[in-house]
Amino acid sequence: MKGRSLVKFWSKKNVPLVVILGLGRFGMALGEELVASGVEVLGIDDDEEVVKRAAPLLTHVAQADTTNPDALRQLSVHEAQRVVIGIGSDMGASLLTASTVLDLGVPNVWAKADNVNHAKILSQIGVHHVIRPDRDTGRRIAHVITGRVEEYAEFDRDFALVKVAPPVSLLGQPISAVQGEISIVAIRPAEGTFRIATPETIMHSGDLVIAAGSIQALEEFGAAD
Repeated sequence: MKGRSLVKFWSKKNVPLVVILGLGRFGMALGEELVASGVEVLGIDDDEEVVKRAAPLLTHVAQADTTNPDALRQLSVHEAQRVVIGIGSDMGASLLTASTVLDLGVPNVWAKADNVNHAKILSQIGVHHVIRPDRDTGRRIAHVITGRVEEYAEFDRDFALVKVAPPVSLLGQPISAVQGEISIVAIRPAEGTFRIATPETIMHSGDLVIAAGSIQALEEFGAAD
């Protein structure tokens, strides 16, 4: 694959290819999910055995030192619009790789961080999106297991979306009866599919709603009787 431009790969689909640097558990799980979603993935790792195992699962793979700018340029990583750095346990390699990718001018860089200090330094050197898989998963599970919340997605430190059953006190009432810092975005009847909610939509037993708002307000909504 050396010497070939990623542009040739991108021409196969409308969705730009994603480059993943580091094919450990996180990088491979992400790559496989992207491929399953129809996104082409170029996976790069410096371990020959890892690359061999990844070859049948990802669209394209290559063995290279991810901290070496010449190696990444040879693989046209500088042409990519989206690069994910999946290196977590080796902080030095992660930071050097991130610095190299940023120097190449990639406009959207995600990087995995294994701890608070790692995340802080990645942010300080300019990584656009810092991923904390354990923390983010932990937060989601914590909200799911502490109430009636079935799904939880946090978009900021104090803003989230949840899938939850409406409180008993609101059954038989319209969406407009919901008070506080919450907006009901969609509703799914007991026998049906999700649809956009309107202020006049009535909530019934067995329904599920998707609610957006502050985390505290959502927690109170999910815990209400």
